[in-house]
Amino acid sequence: MQCADSPVHAAIAPAAWPDPGGSLERPPWPSPGPDAAPLLLLLDQREPQLQALVGPLGDLLDPGERQRLRLLRRQEDGQRFLLARGALRQILGCWLGCDPAGLVLGAGPHGKPELFPQQAAGPGREGLPPQFNVSHSGDLILLGFHPLRPVGVDLEQRRPLPEWQGIARRCLPPGAVEAILALPEERRGDAFLAAWCRLEAGLKARGLGLFAGARTDGRAREGPDHWPVLLPEGYVGAAALA
Repeated sequence: MQCADSPVHAAIAPAAWPDPGGSLERPPWPSPGPDAAPLLLLLDQREPQLQALVGPLGDLLDPGERQRLRLLRRQEDGQRFLLARGALRQILGCWLGCDPAGLVLGAGPHGKPELFPQQAAGPGREGLPPQFNVSHSGDLILLGFHPLRPVGVDLEQRRPLPEWQGIARRCLPPGAVEAILALPEERRGDAFLAAWCRLEAGLKARGLGLFAGARTDGRAREGPDHWPVLLPEGYVGAAALA
């Protein structure tokens, strides 16, 4: 959700994970300052080096995650979940100096993944692990990290959205809806998806549900910092820091 108090920064191009050589070494950590942009990593299921990691990353899941995996009926949903959780464990384990399989991942009130307990000092505040978030759509998985501030990420695969106006009017600020409607018709679907990703990323950064950010007095709530995300053709995304 974008408002006057929600700065929008220059777009970020996420780094590929694993690197082209298939290395599982930990990614470089950005500047630890509170004003640093989030670190974004992109997993593309079409890449052979990621497909080769399905087995090793799946071995890192805990019993609860394996149960969730079994409940996912569609193979593509299961593989996205496996790769996202396995990669998250591998990266956090490297940064924290812990066994990735031994990390305890829980969820906040609205499903945002969290690390319990705080097992080791991370790259940010002493004794605290990095903040993180995950999103996936189609063939892509986006991971976001920050050493100090809560982070949210969202990505969407472009697709026909014949009912986008109804969704937009329920969920987006009126000004955002009018800005989309002012565009040529062929650009409105992509503009709606971009606004939706900003909304979702901002709410996830704040640990809120879809309608929890609204104010009853009609004024905009102070929003997080936003970054558009540069993604492969056919996808749109956003990142936010609370």
